[in-house]
Amino acid sequence: MDALKSLPILELDRCDRKTLLAYFDNSWELEEILMKSIVNDDSFYRNPDPLRNPIVFYLGHSPAFYINKLVQAELLPQQINPDYEILFEAGVDPDSPEHLEQAIDAIDWPQIKDIWHYRDSVRDVITQLIHTCNLERPIDPTHPLWALIMGMEHNRVHFETSSVLLRQFPTKHLKRPKDWQYAETNNKTLENKMIAVSGGVASLGKPHNDSTYGWDSEYGHRTVDVQPFMASQYLVTNADFLQFVQENGYENPEFWDEESWQWKTDYEVKHPRFWIPQSQSAKGTYRYRTLFDEIELPFDWPVEVNHYEAAAYCRWQGERTRLMTEAEWTLVAAECEDEQTLNLGLKFGSPSPVGSQAQASCGIYDLRGNVWEWLGDNFNPLPGFKPHPLYEDAAAPFFGDEHKMMMGGSWASNGSMAAKSYRNWFRPNFYQHAGFRTAQSL
Repeated sequence: MDALKSLPILELDRCDRKTLLAYFDNSWELEEILMKSIVNDDSFYRNPDPLRNPIVFYLGHSPAFYINKLVQAELLPQQINPDYEILFEAGVDPDSPEHLEQAIDAIDWPQIKDIWHYRDSVRDVITQLIHTCNLERPIDPTHPLWALIMGMEHNRVHFETSSVLLRQFPTKHLKRPKDWQYAETNNKTLENKMIAVSGGVASLGKPHNDSTYGWDSEYGHRTVDVQPFMASQYLVTNADFLQFVQENGYENPEFWDEESWQWKTDYEVKHPRFWIPQSQSAKGTYRYRTLFDEIELPFDWPVEVNHYEAAAYCRWQGERTRLMTEAEWTLVAAECEDEQTLNLGLKFGSPSPVGSQAQASCGIYDLRGNVWEWLGDNFNPLPGFKPHPLYEDAAAPFFGDEHKMMMGGSWASNGSMAAKSYRNWFRPNFYQHAGFRTAQSL
């Protein structure tokens, strides 16, 4: 996937105009590759995920975000299309499809060709800005150009989140890009042993003097004394999770808490979102939905589920089994420095077999890349957290028990989102390119 790969994250203490422009172009082109895979304009007005806006919103969202932040930072004198910059300004975080419908029902979306024209205009404006701006370095959170970098990283976030939406479209709405390549699968089942970790001190938080971009929720600092624990050697695979499904794990309320059982019952969930049943029986066979195609279920790829399903699997494994914590993940992931083997930044256009990436010295694999790892923690601020004035509602409104954390990035994560320090979060009923591993306290 060389033609589609993400460029390395910017070093903001030394980047020049050429590097800035290349990174911007790469951010922009990645999203356009996704949007141009949609085969007709009518499809943009559909929302393949009932908890997300129709795709038309995301076509206009990233360019509107750039303009609004650049005006806010006084790098641009005025907006270029105020109606669009209001309409496409902010996304949604509904707790039910009904709440989303109430929020967007009255919107009269523009024509797709007009939004493409708007995107072209915004790209021209930003390109000109990069050529003419006062490029003093380092670019830190107090620098006006932080708004430009924020726009690029926001663009990259929406490459990944939009890819999850397109993955839920019927394949007839999409055409796989020419250079898009999936990882191979050996379709082997691996014994997923529990590995003992001796514990230690985990240091959470991105240093303020780091030379790369960070979102406000990454900053602050917390030191945690991690007690000895055990964690599964690999992420839970499709083969592992198939056993849970075939043993009627979705039908047994003892594996679900009240909230998750209500969700499962209301939406009649019987298997992971990206599995395609070939019969009505839980013991039947399944195919698998990649971003653009349906293939045989790859047994050795990590399963992708929401937080509810991950927690249910842990209960099925036994009362001592749970998800890892942020501190445990941080402690072990600190040992993984061989980034060449990681499935990040579009090395592949899909997950890849577990165990094929760098391992920590304790013997745990796939801590970064492949798929996000759901954690047991609620999304929370680190001590010293301060919302950034350019984007005060980026993280702060989402702290608390309604959003669960995930770490490590996925195959689609790129830019700052692929960094070890990136603290991701979603509602527990939401799907991303996310899986999990099991853990136990000692």
